[in-house]
Amino acid sequence: MPYFDDPTVRLANGSKDQNVAPRQTPNAPDSYVRDLQNDLNTLGYAAGKADGWFGDRTEGAVRAFQSDALGTARQTQGGLGQPSTRLNESSAAYTGAVNGILDAATAREIQRWLQQRWQKPVAPLDFSIEDISKILPVNPALRPKLRQVNEIDRLVLHCTDAPPTWDVFACARYDIGPNHISAQGCPTITYAYFVNADGSVQKCLSSEIVSWHVGNWNRRSLGVVLAYRATGNSSPPPTPQLEAASRLFAMLCKDLRLTPEANAVGHRELLGTGYNVVNGKPVLRKQCPGLKVDLDAFRQDVAQRLKG
Repeated sequence: MPYFDDPTVRLANGSKDQNVAPRQTPNAPDSYVRDLQNDLNTLGYAAGKADGWFGDRTEGAVRAFQSDALGTARQTQGGLGQPSTRLNESSAAYTGAVNGILDAATAREIQRWLQQRWQKPVAPLDFSIEDISKILPVNPALRPKLRQVNEIDRLVLHCTDAPPTWDVFACARYDIGPNHISAQGCPTITYAYFVNADGSVQKCLSSEIVSWHVGNWNRRSLGVVLAYRATGNSSPPPTPQLEAASRLFAMLCKDLRLTPEANAVGHRELLGTGYNVVNGKPVLRKQCPGLKVDLDAFRQDVAQRLKG
């Protein structure tokens, strides 16, 4: 029996399929969780690897789907050279809870979306960016290096890890003064784009400028930073901030002809600056942009926006 035909289905965080070790106490029959994960991923909701284990990522995907299902915005699945299109239902068929629990009502709605060939609705790529690159302070003693834009093959997501009161100008003043990177300061602010908690985006540097943000990766990468204090924070960045960063990454991927799966990373994912390999195992040097930022889900969201 598939999960959507089971009127008593109730999958929550911790549920697992029969074939998931340990086998002693499975609480989801057959392949309920794996099939659910595959369906959510097809709809554009990042449920993670279809491994039959209902963890935090799967719970978040169910919750995000339930929230969207309560609204009326829909988006068709693109394919075969056809772009996806946005549409609206006159009213939502789903009236259930937004709790991250897969029940019969949520299961039916997932199947309805699959039959309609809908996917996670995303905002258009076009959005406003405030260019402040000409008014940010710079280090008068240092001149930045320049590059060709086609040298860029990485988009790197950071967090400021600064107090919430720090705006882009406070971060720029810190970067060009004595700091954790250099006692002489950096030539410029270390990020090309600054994404505020409310979702507003500011352009800090031209793409031709090589900023000091990821060590040996600087010349080939472009840095985007979230104004987000990750240290000691049990909450992820605000939804408007992550959505704006996703839209920005999609726009940059389009302009630079990059793909999010291969070219979009978090700082902690870069060898030598984000992590080192010790005795054959990766050891984190940085948690940036914060361990509460699901980078796989972020990349999937960027890819979903590009499909449109």
